[in-house]
Amino acid sequence: MNTPVNRQSEDVKIDPSVFATPQTVENPKDCSFYHAMTIPGLGEVGREWDLRSNISDYLGNQDFRNKRVLDVGTASGYLTFEMERQGADVVSFDMLSGRQWNLVPHFKLDDERDQLFDRITDGHRRLKNAYWYSHRALGSKAKAFYGDVYNISDKIGKFDIVLFGMILSHLRDPFQALYSGARLSQDTVIVTNQTRNEPGEGAKCYFLPNADDESMNRAWWSFTDTCIEQMLGVLGFQVESKKRQSFKQICVNPPADRVCTVFVARRVARQMNHGPHQSKAA
Repeated sequence: MNTPVNRQSEDVKIDPSVFATPQTVENPKDCSFYHAMTIPGLGEVGREWDLRSNISDYLGNQDFRNKRVLDVGTASGYLTFEMERQGADVVSFDMLSGRQWNLVPHFKLDDERDQLFDRITDGHRRLKNAYWYSHRALGSKAKAFYGDVYNISDKIGKFDIVLFGMILSHLRDPFQALYSGARLSQDTVIVTNQTRNEPGEGAKCYFLPNADDESMNRAWWSFTDTCIEQMLGVLGFQVESKKRQSFKQICVNPPADRVCTVFVARRVARQMNHGPHQSKAA
């Protein structure tokens, strides 16, 4: 791993005690690797997505050298480790427990909700194990912070870049999560997400769950491009580039290319508030 320069401004206080203590995980069989990657001493792993052939596109084709980056929803850490490989100083954010997952409260799942959360909690524990197994094997210096995506602590400091990689659709309140992370960015927010791009749809967000299909219990929303752009605009970021790109999903048989949209947005200068608008006399 490269050793990045910390560009954190001097007037921002970081509380090192809030970061997770690195864990020693020795058994890869107790891990769940979300993204495909190559682990020294272990080989090829990964069960959901293989982003390696076009990872630069997924990350908005940014220069990560000497940048401080927040990876929101790190899972088993592939995006963190890739940005670190490119020279970034990365903080990996994830939920503290699988019990925090925003499971859709579908009425057909009422009788098995506890069992579902037990499985989610165990799956999340295995993702964490995979993160720390990879962290050690790769010699990573990334820090991990576990908490509430809707209220990410200021104590982790400010960032040059905040990344939301395919998580907004899985959150009950995606705008609050976007605000929670974006407010920590001094410059750039990258959102990579599946979106709709139908002409004339405007800033719309479609509710995905329905009464007949209880299997849709972990995805909430489908966004139009304009919706993502408008949310970022409200938070003070202007989309500088937008690119549709196919990425390989490997958890289906056969593996399939899925089109996502990568938004790169820059913080805009804040205008002075000159008070309420005074209408001219007729």
